[in-house]
Amino acid sequence: MVTMATPPTITRIYVPAMDCPDEEREIRTALSRLPEVSGLTFHLFSRQVEVRHEGEVDAVLAALAVIGMPGQAVDGSFRKADIPEAPGGPLRTFGTALALLALAAAARLFHLFPSAGQYTFLPAVLVGGLPVAIRGFREIRNRSLGMNALMTVSIGGAALMGDLVEDAAVVTLFALANFLEAKSLDRARRATAVLFESAPEQAVVRAGGLDRVIPAEHVNPGDLLVIRAGERVPVDARVREGASDVDESVLTGESQPVDKTAGSPLHAGTVNGRGMLVAEAVRPLSESTYARILRRVEEAHAGKAPIQATMDRFAAVYTPAVLAVAVLTAALPPLLGYGAPLEWAYRALVVLVIACPCAIVLAAPVAAVSALTRATRDGVLVKGANALETLGRVRTIAFDKTGTLTRGRLRVVRVRPFGGMTGREAVRLAAIVETGSAHPAAEAMRHEAQRLGMEGSIGAAHAEDFALHEGLGVSASVDGRTIRVGSRRLFEGVGGAVSALDAALSQDRCPPERTISIVGDDAGTGGIIEMEDVPRDEAEGIVAALRGMGVSRIAMLTGDHGDVARATAAAVGIDEVHAGLLPEDKQALVRRMVNEREVVAFVGDGVNDAPALALASVGIAMGSAGSPAAIDTADVVLMAGDLHRLPGAMALGRRMVKVVRQNVASALVIKAAFLAAAAVGYASLWMAVLADMGTTLLVIFNGLRLLRPASGKKG
Repeated sequence: MVTMATPPTITRIYVPAMDCPDEEREIRTALSRLPEVSGLTFHLFSRQVEVRHEGEVDAVLAALAVIGMPGQAVDGSFRKADIPEAPGGPLRTFGTALALLALAAAARLFHLFPSAGQYTFLPAVLVGGLPVAIRGFREIRNRSLGMNALMTVSIGGAALMGDLVEDAAVVTLFALANFLEAKSLDRARRATAVLFESAPEQAVVRAGGLDRVIPAEHVNPGDLLVIRAGERVPVDARVREGASDVDESVLTGESQPVDKTAGSPLHAGTVNGRGMLVAEAVRPLSESTYARILRRVEEAHAGKAPIQATMDRFAAVYTPAVLAVAVLTAALPPLLGYGAPLEWAYRALVVLVIACPCAIVLAAPVAAVSALTRATRDGVLVKGANALETLGRVRTIAFDKTGTLTRGRLRVVRVRPFGGMTGREAVRLAAIVETGSAHPAAEAMRHEAQRLGMEGSIGAAHAEDFALHEGLGVSASVDGRTIRVGSRRLFEGVGGAVSALDAALSQDRCPPERTISIVGDDAGTGGIIEMEDVPRDEAEGIVAALRGMGVSRIAMLTGDHGDVARATAAAVGIDEVHAGLLPEDKQALVRRMVNEREVVAFVGDGVNDAPALALASVGIAMGSAGSPAAIDTADVVLMAGDLHRLPGAMALGRRMVKVVRQNVASALVIKAAFLAAAAVGYASLWMAVLADMGTTLLVIFNGLRLLRPASGKKG
């Protein structure tokens, strides 16, 4: 008998003390030692960690308690993000230390306790330094050296040298730095939390003539929902009764409400407008478009861009190197006869404070989370900083045609009657025969009939003896006549009809970008209906904008006929066209582009283009709000199906990398300047704390700039 292995359990744990990358590193070090743990995923900005483990979670919680960072297991509810405000500890520590420092300074100024000397400053040192020392010794014990370990050595060293006045000032400034950093990071957390606040919490379900309120996650497919004006849609649904306008900006970034009538799709988290809707639930909350977005946002924040991973590796080497430099600073000059040991020991302590790695470690994650949050607000769902950084490096873009560069919907542009039939009659007969068909051409004919005001006459007519002619078209009996709708081959063998049709076709050639559908009867009367899938209004401008951004190669990959493809490409400004392609042909072309060492983006509809989307350096889906397949397949999803979002997303990826580089460069330059000042004796401990605090706040606020929309853009 074969025993099946039990799959590992994934538990999400909320750790209130996990406030910055230093704590993340400690937790990773401690939990990675447990044999039960096989994987860790950190959500630093929600202070949560997902632990993949065997058995119960008790051992994991115990390990967190041992390192002084207790946690609690939380569920995976999508109702609200558990992102608390900045903790009150840093503020209390700073306030108490500042008050004790002020009292000690007043006592010295007014000679109140002359015998106590510098020891009047000891309470301030203990209050401000004890939390740092506890975390510092924890880092040393866990072999995960960080900012607190360096500060503990510096504060302790200054105290041993007897300089309690400066020590008190240093710990007070450091407490202020911790408080300001916590508040700044909390701003980034709250910006992220806004994305989760639209999660629906309850639903009104109608059953047996009664309405009752239940939690949104308890709604099942098929339940009848009542959505009143101003209420959030609880789950993905479809309108059964009523009409209203719905604000879908939480999904698409578009502020313009969308009209909804019977049959229209509704999406969880969107807001109903002025009318009441009765809708049928189509999927539970956990599988809704909104839930998928929340999962992708969290996954994106947990992932790291290449530049961020590089900085993490740098920081892991940086702290031990700083300790080594400090030891050499304290020991080497006195051994060589350059000054007193205490003088160089003090300079070594200044080096430790200046070189704290917090600013360097925070240089990338704050920028990455801010950029991802901005993208989501703009209706662009990006699956991680890695995808956003890659998007910024794209120099080759391949577009699908139908539904991407074009609207994906045929429209009637001309009707050419022949044999005595009028154009209106040809459209009416075609719409009657095509009633119920989902073919794009059939939809175009019905829309044209509706535009011409024929709904009444079409509804009163009946098509009998309907027949589908595979690959050719359809036929039916209308008003006692056999009406055919389809290609020319459908009329072969009907002598009078095909001769009249050929005469009409020879008189005026149809442009190659148009699709024709022929409607006619056996007597040789009918009409040639010309249809066109027109390019999106914005397509030409977007192609030009991409070229202006440095995209050197833009291609169209389509399964459509060559003439149609080339006409569409010419209309939007694309000169490289590959037509008549099957999905595997598109995949092969994208593979060839990638093998040419190009960073390739493929833009498609997210379903039939899935192979090419998966193979591209970055796959971009024109996914409307109701396209779960697009959300799950592509690296980037333009939620509103709006090409206008593409150049902005690429620019955001470039801005993110630029900001990270600015952060790293500024942190290293400032620290190098103060290290040089410390080496020659021109920097004190309190100056070092100010420099470190200022650098950290600089990189945080520079990263938070990415939350703002790009210049010239609203949103």
